[in-house]
Amino acid sequence: MNAVKVLGVLIEGGPLMYAMLVLLLIAIAVIVERFYFLHSVIKTGSSFSEEIKDILKSDNGLAKAKKYCDEHPGIFSSLISVGFDNICLTKEERDGDLMEEAMKHTREMERYMWVLDTLITMAPLLGLLGTIIGIMLSFNVIGQAGGVSSNPTAITGGVALALLNTAAGLVIAILCLGFFNYFQNKIISIKKQMEFVVLQFENFVKRNDLNDKKGFDLSKKKALFESKGNSTLTAVKEPA
Repeated sequence: MNAVKVLGVLIEGGPLMYAMLVLLLIAIAVIVERFYFLHSVIKTGSSFSEEIKDILKSDNGLAKAKKYCDEHPGIFSSLISVGFDNICLTKEERDGDLMEEAMKHTREMERYMWVLDTLITMAPLLGLLGTIIGIMLSFNVIGQAGGVSSNPTAITGGVALALLNTAAGLVIAILCLGFFNYFQNKIISIKKQMEFVVLQFENFVKRNDLNDKKGFDLSKKKALFESKGNSTLTAVKEPA
């Protein structure tokens, strides 16, 4: 019965209602995909920062942290891995690599958002086009010989077509706008989680005196860094 009603609405709304149905299906597909993706990232980020913090404090924490990142691929582990791989660079150079990695994942988070942004504008415009067509049909009936009296249902059909297209366009636009803003908020939350994870790593480097030093041999620094196996790294002294 419901399917029959939906089919009736599509037929009564005219050809543009089929286009509206396609837009609605696209919107639903994007919303479902982005919803599960972003929520899985947020859930991972909430636990990752605590896990990596505890691991770095444990015995042989550095090796365990690198192993943990390799075994748990994702946005946050990739950031830490980039930090580990570039530990011997200056802070400015390392920050550049971390920013590049973060931007790559930002593009991943914003994937398909342009579809919702487009539908927010396209759906009402398509509904407006259907409304204009419906009104034109109604006026065409009025202008014919005999006018409304000869075919009283024709004008109501045009009005119905106009109202259905307007309503369909607004429903799709409202749905897309609500989830677009919702997803944008989630993306901002993930970016803050990414910043927090990077800050944890930089604080770890700073506490263990692994910052760049003038005249410090990077190859020796890397050897010292990779040879550490205690719970926390002892201060790396600059060669005399």
